Amino acid sequence: MRLEIVAWVVLAIVVLAWIYRRDKRRVDAERKVLFDDARGLLADAEIERCPREYPKLRGRYRGHDVTIDAVIDTIAVRKLPSVWLRVTVMAEIPFAGACDVMARAHNVEFYSPFGDLDHGIALPAGWPDHLSVKTDDPERMPPAALLGPHIAIFQDERMKELLVTPKGVRLVRQAAQGARAEYMVLRQAAFGPVVIPRAQLQTMLEAASTLAEALQAARPTADGGAAGGEAAAGGTADGVAA
Repeated sequence: MRLEIVAWVVLAIVVLAWIYRRDKRRVDAERKVLFDDARGLLADAEIERCPREYPKLRGRYRGHDVTIDAVIDTIAVRKLPSVWLRVTVMAEIPFAGACDVMARAHNVEFYSPFGDLDHGIALPAGWPDHLSVKTDDPERMPPAALLGPHIAIFQDERMKELLVTPKGVRLVRQAAQGARAEYMVLRQAAFGPVVIPRAQLQTMLEAASTLAEALQAARPTADGGAAGGEAAAGGTADGVAA
């Protein structure tokens, strides 16, 4: 009888190990295809892969160093898990203050510096009501007159964040949402194969690069505004609608 129990225990261990390896191979296969539709979009492209994680894509776009990665979010309460796609365009931005524009902020956005920024900014006229703006330095952040023409990207309901720092511009968008049944019953974040459409990725790269270049063309002034670039062309915070 004792030998039978041992045999059943060994069999259970073998089966569980097989299930684990099978699920690991499935998850790895599902996640490795994230950038399959983006081949050739970046110059000097390199993909970094880690087991059970989404790959990270690096390269150059419009002359800028670019990093694209994905973050799994299971923290938000009463919400299905999400995969957030982050597109970061590196550029020397001539404004010392960071500016973070967040859609539907819940203060659980661990993948963003939003919660660490000390100063909330009143929403400029014409910007969508579901946005929140924070900064670490209200006097030296990019002015609304420069940011306003680029806020239209939030017409996409899946767009989550626009972040500007002295090092560049980042856009964050929901790439996928977890399967309801598996999360509600098993509490597992199951997404299946997620492939970022090439056109969507290019839209984000274009938007981030265009904003970075507009900010680079501007010059901070002593009163916290900007000279040159789009501001000099007559744009104001009130005159730009999302």
